[in-house]
Amino acid sequence: MPVQSWVEHWLERYCSPGEHDFHVVRVGVLVCQRCEKEELLGGSTCIVCGIPGEHPAVLVHANGELVRIPGKLCGPCLDDFVATPTIRGWRLEAAI
Repeated sequence: MPVQSWVEHWLERYCSPGEHDFHVVRVGVLVCQRCEKEELLGGSTCIVCGIPGEHPAVLVHANGELVRIPGKLCGPCLDDFVATPTIRGWRLEAAI
């Protein structure tokens, strides 16, 4: 069985980017009610995983209709998208 990439691991564990149901649980922190991903207020958390995002980016997914998710990617997620342009239907449209 092939080893999952960093991005694949988090796409399997968390809701798809843009599909979270975030609620404030403590000052400055949101938590998704479905997958429990934590996100810092202000959009500084990686779009895919739960660590701080450093690189402004736009992810695109075509599943019936085109979905564009702007935000930030951490270094490991950005590296995965550079090495493998499409991961589980998601691709990096732009790294800003």
